[in-house]
Amino acid sequence: MNLPRKKRRNFPDHQVRDAANQFDDARLLLEAQPPGSGLLLPLVNNAVVALELYLKSLGAIAVYTPSPEVSIVTAEAEVKGHGLILILESIPDDVRHSLEEAYTARYTDRVLRDDLKKCEGLFVASRYAFEGNGSDSYPFVPLRNLCSFLRDFVWKMKTFARRDL
Repeated sequence: MNLPRKKRRNFPDHQVRDAANQFDDARLLLEAQPPGSGLLLPLVNNAVVALELYLKSLGAIAVYTPSPEVSIVTAEAEVKGHGLILILESIPDDVRHSLEEAYTARYTDRVLRDDLKKCEGLFVASRYAFEGNGSDSYPFVPLRNLCSFLRDFVWKMKTFARRDL
């Protein structure tokens, strides 16, 4: 496929997906620790970072930086910040619909957008729990399910590229 380099998107973006996997791997290691280990906040923070990055991998823009011999390719998230619903809405319609349908098929009584809303703000809350922002009020099961689902979804997704319209 011969697309203009500055307008190219890869679905999912493998660099963003790989970063998400590292945070999700840390989540899994922390989750395996015994109760009372004092690692709840790092566990929640790694989970929500993984969740955010999996979503961003479905809408990242490839950035080509020329160098003397080849271009260095990096990825840039379309949405800056940590708003999960904003990130979800930035994913192209066809990819987002496929994602939402797959989530509902896996969790028949759940809606992706609703579960993401439950985790909205968790990135900040998990880092600043001492400010009394209620990080303990977030449901952990939907967060765990979202991470597991998105990891599977982006790994099983057939990679494709297109122009950024």
